[in-house]
Amino acid sequence: MQKYFGWLFLCLFSFAAHAQHGTIKGTISDTVAGRPVVAATITLLQKKDSSLVSFTMTNERGHFEILNVPAGEYRLLITHVNYQNQRLPITISATAPAVNLPGIVLHDRSRMLNEVEISGEAPPVTLIGDTVQYNAGSFRTPPNASVEQLLKKLPGVQVGKDGSVKAQGQKVNRVLVDGKEFFGSDPKMATKNLPADAIDKVQVYDKLSNAAQLTGFDDGNSEKTINLKLKAEKKKGMFGKAMAGGGTDDRYEGRFNLNSFKGARQLSVLGMANNINAEGFSFMDMMNFSGEMAKMGQGGSGNSSFALSAANPAGALSGGNSGNGITTALGGGVNYNNLIGKKTEFTSSYFYNRYNPQQESDIKRQYFLPDSSYFYNQHTNSNNLNNSHRVNLGADIQVDSLFSIKITSTLGYQDTQNKNESSYETLSQDQQLTNQGFSKNSSSGHGTNFSNEVLFRKKFRRKGRTLSLTLQNSLNNSESNGSLLSVNHFFNRPPSQPGYDSIHQQNTISGNLNSYNARTVYTEPLGKRSLLELSLGNSHSKSTSDKTTYDYNPHSGQFDQLNPALTNNFENTYSYTNAGFRLRTKQKKFSLAAGLNWQAASLEGKIIAGKKDSVIGKNFYNLLPSLRFQYDFSRYRNLSINYVAMTNQPDMSQLQPVPDISDPLNIREGNPLLKPELTHAMQLNFISVNPFQNKNLFAFFTLQETQNKIVSSDMVDSSGVKRSRPVNVNGVFNMSGSVSAGFPLKALKGTVNFSSNIGYGSTKQFINMAVNNIQTVSVGPSVRFDLTPTPKLDLSFNAGVNYYKSNYSLQPSLNSGYFSQQYETDINWQLPASFYFNTNFMYMVNSRRADGFNAKVPVWNASLSRQFLRYQRGELKLSVNDLLNENVGINRSTNQNYIEDSRTRNLQRFFMLSFTYSLSKMGNGAAPMMQLIRH
Repeated sequence: MQKYFGWLFLCLFSFAAHAQHGTIKGTISDTVAGRPVVAATITLLQKKDSSLVSFTMTNERGHFEILNVPAGEYRLLITHVNYQNQRLPITISATAPAVNLPGIVLHDRSRMLNEVEISGEAPPVTLIGDTVQYNAGSFRTPPNASVEQLLKKLPGVQVGKDGSVKAQGQKVNRVLVDGKEFFGSDPKMATKNLPADAIDKVQVYDKLSNAAQLTGFDDGNSEKTINLKLKAEKKKGMFGKAMAGGGTDDRYEGRFNLNSFKGARQLSVLGMANNINAEGFSFMDMMNFSGEMAKMGQGGSGNSSFALSAANPAGALSGGNSGNGITTALGGGVNYNNLIGKKTEFTSSYFYNRYNPQQESDIKRQYFLPDSSYFYNQHTNSNNLNNSHRVNLGADIQVDSLFSIKITSTLGYQDTQNKNESSYETLSQDQQLTNQGFSKNSSSGHGTNFSNEVLFRKKFRRKGRTLSLTLQNSLNNSESNGSLLSVNHFFNRPPSQPGYDSIHQQNTISGNLNSYNARTVYTEPLGKRSLLELSLGNSHSKSTSDKTTYDYNPHSGQFDQLNPALTNNFENTYSYTNAGFRLRTKQKKFSLAAGLNWQAASLEGKIIAGKKDSVIGKNFYNLLPSLRFQYDFSRYRNLSINYVAMTNQPDMSQLQPVPDISDPLNIREGNPLLKPELTHAMQLNFISVNPFQNKNLFAFFTLQETQNKIVSSDMVDSSGVKRSRPVNVNGVFNMSGSVSAGFPLKALKGTVNFSSNIGYGSTKQFINMAVNNIQTVSVGPSVRFDLTPTPKLDLSFNAGVNYYKSNYSLQPSLNSGYFSQQYETDINWQLPASFYFNTNFMYMVNSRRADGFNAKVPVWNASLSRQFLRYQRGELKLSVNDLLNENVGINRSTNQNYIEDSRTRNLQRFFMLSFTYSLSKMGNGAAPMMQLIRH
């Protein structure tokens, strides 16, 4: 690999050394008064195929200059929003390397009769205010590619194996289409279902909350957002794709998306079904509806999405190619947005999905004890079936020019059926068997959830004076029935205790949540450049959980023996009131917003266990400061610093003091005495984009320190049974960073992107009352080359090495350091007669793992397709997944009181023949993206 990179760079510098370069400069003025035209875009294109060479902008004197132009024939395109476009032929040669254009004149656009529009001739990356904008036409994708494949090409954007997207080092929580929601807030609905060739621009920015958009203050609830701007022709008709395929081993896939966009109306219908692990959306909202209930019950103030999503939590250190088993999925829905009358923007969507993951995995753990360690091995088979219905409705009503109302509602229903079978064993440090057993766990249940938000926004005649009121409420209820059968053999118990133990029981669990939140914000201008914000809020949530457990009665053959230790009714109430102020000022080069929020919170719990009642009650008072500073070095370079303090309440499972014995050797129970977490988070962001030379630099660093962090306290007895309970600790912090730099490779007709992630964390765990300080370090440099040596050949090369290290105060001899390497190449080749060849090869290397987990995993996928029918709307494809039949999921986790290696059986080799039909596709999909469209 090192030899290859050395050869590649040698070629690069060799090409650069022998190239003849020239200079183009000139001055532009208008026809009205002969004044200089400032900020006109100067784009240099190859004459033969209109491919982008370089671009720049005019300065305050109307002057521009393009350096290092290789010898050749070009077109110079001059554009400005207020003037008619100008095109000039340019020739650079050895005898005439310098071209001087001192008297270029642009005509006022208002006098134009026939406008000529250029599409695709835009900078690949540019910065518009706080928004990074990518020109989709500058990044080539194969025919019938999805938006997800387009995002993988963008510098500063990362797409994970599960389809999750990170932009500028932060997780993207929302993807919009022309500024509107697409099937609610699920980012994958747009990235996995919309075609890449429908996208004109990709915009990345921090979307303020609805209330903050009115005031101009970032209230800490901003979300990293991607907005997909559609091409103009896609907004005038219908577009979409339908695909169906069948393969060996009874594998199948079918999907369709149909979109009709016209003006403000957006109508999309989509569906999918497959058993090849192909997602079309997220499944987190239906994986565990009780978990959703717990999340909805959380309260806090000053929550900041950047602080929670940007950091790699302390101790959350894992590496490898994590497997996801084999999944069968079915889903479909409709999204409709429109303008009703002249004052109401209406949004709506409905979606149904059926998700059936099956997983077979092996786990090997080494647990820590204060003076020794022990080992745990487990083999598990799971089969889960989840069904979900979700309805999203929204209306933004502009009552008049100064007053508006926005209503957002979500209604969901889920039902689940889960089955899990495990066999396991525990061994002492000298590999002597301590216990062994098996368990069979099953459950079924259903739940509903409803959330609603009403936002009243009022502007006043004086600019900057606003008033907003936000009312939110959430309702959630769930019911489930479960059964557990387990048999365990203990080898080290004293004679007074039985050597065998069995559990055979059934349980019923019901829970509900009712919460509301109210917040009002008033802003008052202070001069021309400053604002004062005053806020007042109140929140209240009440959640209950009722668990009843019955043991099997061998005499009656029924589950009619109440188990008091596992029967409990728990009621939790959390409320807070806050009041605060913030001051914002925006100057020519910088902006600053600073504030302080006072919060009084109360946490109350009532526990009913049999005939015994107990009540807990606590009050908490916090001062939560916030700060945001941004300095603009230039239009395309800025530095920002964000600081925020936030609280996080423990959820129901962490509070309810009822043992969870679904894993009889690893028993968990809640702690009703937990305190809310208090986190201080700071983030530094640096963005530098040179759209004229296609260079970019993104750097993001986050530091978090948490007081009353909720961690695990474990107790292990002599028979190897571990009991875990959450407790609060201080001194937990973590730091994470991400740096990405991209440069053009003109000689090789491509780009190179260097990036690296770094993380450091310190946390605490307890084992048998002894504290275990855990420090983690991760470093992950990578490099990616995207090359287009010919218009019909795209090459991508990616190499990344991740190093992880964990240190444990309890057992320094078990400190671990290990590597995870990944090398990937992707080739898209347009062959004669409309044939296309694609191959992707990924090689993953895992080292320094437990025996049997040091796998080297090669995964090779390939396809051959042919486009046909009118406008190449049809595509017939033969593809093979995992050609070498070596795919397996390997993962390591070192974030708790143990080191865990896991292996998961993944979907392996199969062949598939598929047919895809594209609507409103014009001409050859692989033709150059830059086209001249005349009016």
